Amino acid sequence: MMAALFGLAGCASQPSGNDGAALTSVRWELTSWPGHEIPRGGEGSAPVILSFQDDGARASVSGRAWCNPFTAPYVLRDGGRLTIGHAAATRMACPGKAMEFEAVFLDWLQALERYKITGRTLELFAADGDVMTLQAREKTATQK
Repeated sequence: MMAALFGLAGCASQPSGNDGAALTSVRWELTSWPGHEIPRGGEGSAPVILSFQDDGARASVSGRAWCNPFTAPYVLRDGGRLTIGHAAATRMACPGKAMEFEAVFLDWLQALERYKITGRTLELFAADGDVMTLQAREKTATQK
């Protein structure tokens, strides 16, 4: 019986399914995007991060598109449907490769159709079948 209780406690602490609480509880770091070279840091850059927030009045996603921070509104619908609006991003000068990646990445976010969370993995699906995979990272106190 104790093993069953510990098993349930372990499941309760991990995001799963398709709900807004699981989406907003952590930051998401891009780890896989077939056909695209994912930036791995370097001078003037950081990991590609998504952080979803929903205060009940407004839902937004923000983060780093490699070198520049961005923010965009989003809407969740039944069945794991996710729509991300036009992103506003800073325009810091970055190496050409970074600027190209960011443009494609931010455009792709607007092409999303749905999402799926399994454990600590978030999959984002575009209408054309393209899939992006992200891993959960803890939020700091300033990233709520």
